[in-house]
Amino acid sequence: MKRKTIGVLVGGITDDFTRLLCHGVIERAKTLDVNIVVIPGKFLDREYPETSDIYYEYQYQTLFSYATKENLDGVIVASSCIGCFATKERISEFMKRYLQMPCVIVAADEPDQICVRYDNGAGIREGLNYMIEELGYTRIGMIGGPDSNYDAKERRRTYIEVLEAHGIEFDPGLYVEGNLTSESKEVFRDILDRNPDMQGVFCVNDSCASGFYEELKVRGILPGRDISVMGYDDIEWATQIYPTLSTVRADAGKLGSEAVNLMVRLIDGKQVESKILPTEFIRRDSFCKKGGSRKRSKNVIEGYLSMNHMLSEQWEERNKTQFKMKTFIQKVLSFDRGNDRSYGEILGTMDWLDIENAFIFLYKEPIIHLIGEPFELPDQLYLKTKDLKEKVSSVITVNQKVSSSNLYDFESLGVEGAGIYVLLPLYSNEILYGVLLCDLTEGVLVNGEFLGNQVSAAVKMINLLKTNEEIMKRLEESMAILQKNNIMLDNLSKQDPLTGIMNRRGFFDRSLQLLKECEEQKRTATVFYADMNSLKIINDRYGHDEGDFSLKTIGDILIKSVGDNGIVGRIGGDEYCCLVLGLKDSDAADAFAEEVYSSFEKFNEHCDKPYKVSVSLGNCQIVEYNKKGLQNAMTMADEKLYEVKKYRKKDVVKVKN
Repeated sequence: MKRKTIGVLVGGITDDFTRLLCHGVIERAKTLDVNIVVIPGKFLDREYPETSDIYYEYQYQTLFSYATKENLDGVIVASSCIGCFATKERISEFMKRYLQMPCVIVAADEPDQICVRYDNGAGIREGLNYMIEELGYTRIGMIGGPDSNYDAKERRRTYIEVLEAHGIEFDPGLYVEGNLTSESKEVFRDILDRNPDMQGVFCVNDSCASGFYEELKVRGILPGRDISVMGYDDIEWATQIYPTLSTVRADAGKLGSEAVNLMVRLIDGKQVESKILPTEFIRRDSFCKKGGSRKRSKNVIEGYLSMNHMLSEQWEERNKTQFKMKTFIQKVLSFDRGNDRSYGEILGTMDWLDIENAFIFLYKEPIIHLIGEPFELPDQLYLKTKDLKEKVSSVITVNQKVSSSNLYDFESLGVEGAGIYVLLPLYSNEILYGVLLCDLTEGVLVNGEFLGNQVSAAVKMINLLKTNEEIMKRLEESMAILQKNNIMLDNLSKQDPLTGIMNRRGFFDRSLQLLKECEEQKRTATVFYADMNSLKIINDRYGHDEGDFSLKTIGDILIKSVGDNGIVGRIGGDEYCCLVLGLKDSDAADAFAEEVYSSFEKFNEHCDKPYKVSVSLGNCQIVEYNKKGLQNAMTMADEKLYEVKKYRKKDVVKVKN
């Protein structure tokens, strides 16, 4: 019989919950001899600010399209984690495609679905009861999470129930909603600022507690001495921090193990029921002592010293890992040709992560995928190279095509036995190249996103080299024709053949003439550097004819804007330069730039093209009326342009009502 292949859909692979969940999945999958493919598609509807380092992480969500009933026997879905930023309706919409196949949901309770979840209440009650009954607390706060997250909602409900059971009225001022991570800094500050008399705090998870610890440290407040803090999950960090964190032990590994058990039974057509796993409260040093004692015991001090020793060992291990990373970066970009063999050189660098099996699948052509757009998985992918047990081999062209429905046919790929794999997207900004499918090792669980980023950079470099080689080939052919016909570059016209305006040479010659006249007439001269926005996206998506149309349009609009007060030239591929006379100061220059922007907006409103034609502008007034002064002003204007370009909106595609 064919070996079962199960997909595990999670929000990421580097967070503590997913890592522990995967440990349980891996352990159980090995005993049942099944294949596992972990698909870390990040988070639904998360906001990605354009200026943030994670803006393009929305590309991870395309991975969810790789989980289908055609290529997987069933899926395990951490829907509550994936949808921690989404509404219930959005999560339900997301789940529809997976409910058509054997499906087990983890860490959530969905009606009429097979779920594996924690008994959220038991451990929380035990911890809160201790605060109230043993420590005598009446002012207990909670840092929760969004209601769309099942666990966060259940933990909030339990918190309120325990308070009311002890005759303590729920105070909304003692509850704040975070985002389930350590980054909810404003939330931490808010609950502390509004409640200086707060005696204890329940954090919805240990990640949240780690961020809360940082805010307490800033304020000089020590958990276990000045306030009691309780978390949830009992991740490794909870026993390493000082003071050690009291928390609810909820074993994500058991969730993963039980989910695999249920999934295999579902695939086999057996009757299964949802499972609820127990939790327990673990009291540590973050709770104040009974009776109000603030003294640390000898055991606590010894534990702190032991923890320091452990952290020292971790620091040493981290340094070793960083050295391996540096070596990996050097190796992964060591190729010098843009061909399929270069992909094999990428896979040959992954031994530091204990990866034995790896595959690079690419699309026929790179795909432009903008934020918010739906993604459709192509019917065919192309297997460029594979690494089987440290034997790297490139795949010949005629054998590269693989149906997306057979993506996880590991037997056909040459793998012997069952395996645990992870799927990572290969992308650069808006451009998707394909995916990396490789072993999910402990090293990948820690450094998987770093691995994906570096392999993506390497794939991008190979594509650039390939494009450059093609351009060089065409250039050589063109040069041969020019030489054959005795056409010399010195005889080129001063006019740009595409737009009809001056080219770089013509612009410089005419500008120097005008500067002499300006100096004699004591008139000001200002350089405007213009750069087209998103030419590559328009070329790739709509074709080079549309790109040429955009370049011509820019020339026309700039000519009309400058009028008789200066000249315009196309000095590079998508770069233009204007010399405008008579602008008195920087305010006048900025006003001119706004008029230019307005002209483009009006054009886009009336143009029936599906994309927008726009430019970014930088300007500088000329000080010296000579060649050096012109070049300096152009350089300064170019630098200002790229400052403007950093903050422009990336909205090249027109939005249809």
